[in-house]
Amino acid sequence: MTVNASFSNNLLCLRKERGISQKQAADELGISQSLLSHYEKGIRECGLDFIVKAADYYNVTCDYLLGRTPQRTAEAPEQSNDVAVNTYNRKGDNANLRVIVNNIDFIYTLLSQIRDREITRCTSEILMTDVYEVFRLLYNVNPQNDEHIFILSQLSQKSYINAHRELKKAKLSEAVEKLSRSRQTDRKPSLSYEIIMRDYADTAPSVLNLIHGVEKAIKK
Repeated sequence: MTVNASFSNNLLCLRKERGISQKQAADELGISQSLLSHYEKGIRECGLDFIVKAADYYNVTCDYLLGRTPQRTAEAPEQSNDVAVNTYNRKGDNANLRVIVNNIDFIYTLLSQIRDREITRCTSEILMTDVYEVFRLLYNVNPQNDEHIFILSQLSQKSYINAHRELKKAKLSEAVEKLSRSRQTDRKPSLSYEIIMRDYADTAPSVLNLIHGVEKAIKK
């Protein structure tokens, strides 16, 4: 069976989350350590029977293991201490919210390491602008909703939004380029698949699922 990159990513991450060695996991899954190593690196393709066995072993769904959904179990999405997330999950049961929340948390973790006011300011304004735009669209589902809460008119807001976003993206790119040329290595986070898996284990599955999900949607 042909599997995608998300499978090997999730297989490795789940083992590390459990805190067990590759040898122990291989023994308990009934395969050799070298074969499990190949699966985790995406070198070899596995059969359907192994996917089912691994999903049972790590107590997740096959869809999660294959990267088709960020929801680990079929019964309910992962719970959060965040009131807004829990409320939304009870109402909409949409696991995509967990992916979004985790990725925003990851972005701000990186920003705290970069420690650059301009980069942080521009990043925040881009994210807030995107949220504002979606909210404005959803607000207009009902044409009877009062438009007086907005300063920008319905006719002009799209042009203003696009202009503001592009300006902030330009300023963000400029600030990032400036920092990248500097000698301040301590403010330049080192990132790779292995580092994300090791140092950001809590959010790594969401980060990888978002990367693969967005790129797959873009390529359609």
